[in-house]
Amino acid sequence: MASLKAIEAKWMPSDLVDFELDEGLVAVAVFDDYIKAGEAGLAILAMGEAYWMILHAGLYVICVIENRHIAVSAELNALAALESKRSRGARVEYQEFDFGGLSFVLYAAVLTACFMWQGRADVVSVGQTDAVAMVQGSQWWRAVTALTLHADVVHLVSNLISGMGFAFFVCRFFGAGAGWLLVLLSGIGGNVLNAVVHYPESHYSIGASTAVFGGLGLLTGVGIWAAVSDPEHRLSLPRWLIPVFGGLTLLGLFGVGDGNVDVAAHISGFTCGTAFGALGACVQRWFVVLQRWSIALGGLSIALLALAWYAAVGV
Repeated sequence: MASLKAIEAKWMPSDLVDFELDEGLVAVAVFDDYIKAGEAGLAILAMGEAYWMILHAGLYVICVIENRHIAVSAELNALAALESKRSRGARVEYQEFDFGGLSFVLYAAVLTACFMWQGRADVVSVGQTDAVAMVQGSQWWRAVTALTLHADVVHLVSNLISGMGFAFFVCRFFGAGAGWLLVLLSGIGGNVLNAVVHYPESHYSIGASTAVFGGLGLLTGVGIWAAVSDPEHRLSLPRWLIPVFGGLTLLGLFGVGDGNVDVAAHISGFTCGTAFGALGACVQRWFVVLQRWSIALGGLSIALLALAWYAAVGV
């Protein structure tokens, strides 16, 4: 039976001597280090499975229920394969996930529904970003609700199209549920950063474009991490500047304009997205496990939007 440690060619469950388990349990991995055993246990818990850690002859044996050992072993092997490549200094091959077509339908539905709602009710005043109210009044929900408001149909459609474009690639790298959650968090972080930058002056803004450019930042951050973590080109300045230059070019082409375009919000969203993207790419192996919770992560995004609007209209 393959195991997380077996890929490192050191210990396998079959190597155990005089080891007996209770009926119904199967050993799936063996470690000589408690921390590594704990990390494997966390991965199993993230799958929604139970596990037992048994100390035997100085080794930590990870066990699961017999009828779940195949699925658990496969998941641990996927994580170990990525880790093994890193430890050998080989180029990491990142996972690609299904982009989740339904999530794009929900994205369009949520923004369209909010646009129709704002035309029938006075919600812009309580939902738009307000630097003073957010920083001084602790009205946190504005960082979220402002992402769902738009000035006109052109504003809405442009954010729908560009948002779907960037989100497609984000979801391919992080998975649909985690990808949209990261886009939302990048937009929220961008609105907060934008408010802090403008405070104590009054500053108002609306639109999903902060999250849209957060999506662009996520892709830029992934590109930066992929470049600097490549053992063949590590610390090669021109190589890791490529995704930075590409991201800034797109930001300049689409994120700067005349009139009421909030350039600072676009830059703030891009900045937060870049940080989240680089961090996420660093631990992309954990998103393999999170795919089991993709629907829950998508639901978390919807719940966060609903909670923010509940707080806004309840004031």
